[in-house]
Amino acid sequence: MDFKKPSYTRQIMLIAFIFLAIIGMKYSSEILGPILLSIFLAIIIYPVLVWLEKKGLSYNQSVLLTLVGTFAVGLGILWFLFVSLTQLIEELPNFTINSSGILAQYGNEIIKFIVTHIPVSDIAGLIALGIFVLFAVIFLVYELPLIKVRLVNGLGADSPAINQIFDIVDANIKYFVIRAKVNFIYGIGVSAILFVFDINFAVLWGLLTFALGFIPYLGIIIAAIPPVLVAWAKYGIWGAITMGLFFIIINTVAESYIFPRLTGKGLQMSVFVVFVSLFVWGWILGPTGFLIGVPLTLIVIKYLENYDETRWLALLMTSEAEEDDSKGKKS
Repeated sequence: MDFKKPSYTRQIMLIAFIFLAIIGMKYSSEILGPILLSIFLAIIIYPVLVWLEKKGLSYNQSVLLTLVGTFAVGLGILWFLFVSLTQLIEELPNFTINSSGILAQYGNEIIKFIVTHIPVSDIAGLIALGIFVLFAVIFLVYELPLIKVRLVNGLGADSPAINQIFDIVDANIKYFVIRAKVNFIYGIGVSAILFVFDINFAVLWGLLTFALGFIPYLGIIIAAIPPVLVAWAKYGIWGAITMGLFFIIINTVAESYIFPRLTGKGLQMSVFVVFVSLFVWGWILGPTGFLIGVPLTLIVIKYLENYDETRWLALLMTSEAEEDDSKGKKS
């Protein structure tokens, strides 16, 4: 006889599978984090290869230009980080807020905490990790078109599984490309303002703003801490307040107006889900989890949408259904 498993049994099995996956990722986070970061960076760069092909270049020429460009940009960023972090470490011992006020004491405690807990002094380790990610991205960019062909040949062009994979990749490409464009504007704007205020390491803080901008709502606020402290030490408490207000304004404009308008319908997630997912993925994967927490959550949502028993969870995690209901009531 053919016994059909009740739906609640499938739900329990899915939940058990999710917990096992979380445990496995937690214990392998040191290597899994950089690998996942490399995959997502390769996904960002892959549209450049496609764009070059559309411009009339052959596939081999497009791949060569994309790989050479990726290597040159990555090497340039690593060199810049090496030089900037070396100079920063030399200046950190002498960096203090010279004031007898209680706020200045708190500011110096924050500086001490940053110096103690953030491994900026481990330049060799950071650069080695950067080199690993750079070469992993180059190899992945080269392999992505071949992987796509292998999947089509192995599963068939009409396979539901391959369509789901391509949907997930397309959603992540869309998210990352839009976020990278917005973050680039952040980084340039922040560096320009910091140059005007004569804040040390303006380009480094702009690059930090670009990277941490991938963390919704919190990233730019975290990136604001070093420039605010430098402004505090250089111009006093009012300089710090002015710098802090500047970052709050650009964060509000970016997250409330610019990014939602560019993403449009289909990438909208509940604000609560975005906020919680950052800490969940950060706990699982470490710092990398904060950077790629949103696209990983998108993958989870796409996975949940494929099963009747978990589709309601996917609906709860998105704001698209809520927007549709509000539009229907207005009409």
